[in-house]
Amino acid sequence: MQCNTPVASEVLNVVLAANIAPDRQDDTQLLQAINTLIANGGSGGNGGNGGGFGAEIGSVTAFAMPTPPEGWLVCDGSAVSRTDYADLFAAIGTVWGDGDQISTFNLPDLRGEFLRGLDAGRGVDEGRAFASSQLDEFKAHSHGIETWGVNTGMAGKVHMGNGSPFQNVPTSETGGTETRPRNVAVTYAIKAFYPVAASA
Repeated sequence: MQCNTPVASEVLNVVLAANIAPDRQDDTQLLQAINTLIANGGSGGNGGNGGGFGAEIGSVTAFAMPTPPEGWLVCDGSAVSRTDYADLFAAIGTVWGDGDQISTFNLPDLRGEFLRGLDAGRGVDEGRAFASSQLDEFKAHSHGIETWGVNTGMAGKVHMGNGSPFQNVPTSETGGTETRPRNVAVTYAIKAFYPVAASA
């Protein structure tokens, strides 16, 4: 379809961005397109060329509110219908869980988790499979113990003056229940479907 004015061209671009087939006889298409783009975070109704960040089926986004907008599901590990969320099932399959192995599959469970990019051969986080999890850990290191006396030369033992050597002298405990960086809690949600735009 060709346009005769810059305004008409701009309107056509909006309609196409919403993946709506242009129809000169339908004067509600601009409104339909705007509603579609707003509902889908800037992307067209079937995940096309709208270009909205985080709008593709299967994408995960952090939200600054507890409940995500329509079209998104909280990443809480829930088992959901393979039929009701057919597009999402086609995108992620059972990588996050088989559900009942017949009619459901699992969403990612990202509650309380930090996300890390898959190493994919870089060598920074070797041996990881996609969607695998890790327990908390800190890098191996050692501490020196300042003593007064003579070192016996025996591994793991220090001599504190006269008498027998002491073995495995513990340091005082400090810290909490996990190793973590400073952080803020948000809601992770996965794009599951495209809401149907309201008709004029």
